[in-house]
Amino acid sequence: MKNYLLSALGGGRGAGWALGLLLLLAGVHPARAQFPTATNPQGINPAAPVVVRPDTATVRKVSKKEKRAQAAADSAKRTERLFGLHVTRPQKAGLLALVPGAGQIYNHKYWKLPIVYGMVGGLGYWVSYQARYYGYYKYAYYHTATEIQNASTQIPDVTLRGQLAAAPSTTIYNSLVFSRRYLDLSILLSALGYSLQILDAVVDAHLYDFDVSDNLSLNMQPALLPIPGQLVPATGLALTLRVK
Repeated sequence: MKNYLLSALGGGRGAGWALGLLLLLAGVHPARAQFPTATNPQGINPAAPVVVRPDTATVRKVSKKEKRAQAAADSAKRTERLFGLHVTRPQKAGLLALVPGAGQIYNHKYWKLPIVYGMVGGLGYWVSYQARYYGYYKYAYYHTATEIQNASTQIPDVTLRGQLAAAPSTTIYNSLVFSRRYLDLSILLSALGYSLQILDAVVDAHLYDFDVSDNLSLNMQPALLPIPGQLVPATGLALTLRVK
């Protein structure tokens, strides 16, 4: 009986060792495929699901219109191009305004074109008129009456030639000085007018994206103000500042 129990325990111990070895091999076998082998050099588990990720290296080219739409309304940003250079919108407007009216066209202020061309054309004609008469008086001052009468090319106006030929030198000199002053004044005002249309184009470019709608931060409207100790309120103006 004792020998039978020992043989049974020995047989059971051998079966236990065999069962443990079998479980060990079953646990190691799935993990063995995670190591690089000759048939699986990257060590990928074939039982794992395949995950396809999107290609993040593909970058869509943003159009010029989208770039302007994404850029903030800031006139200090070099979002414009002129002659291959990156410039700000006010800089481009100022450079284009060197040709009168071009800056206003760039800012889409077409209603200002008659004002600009009228001002520049009128001032240009005034300078030309004063320069022409200054040349008449200058020629008459340095020539005799006979030479003035025959100077049809230098002084085409027949009436003015007769007046200058009969006028004394003092009168001609005073007319020469007077004409020179007006010539200088016309040149000065023409330069101011020319600069003014450039300045107008630059300012319009700065305010191109400025919010000019009715929804402003500072709002002024009439209001009734209560007065301590009185039933009737007083009228006044209320200023409302709204921070956007």
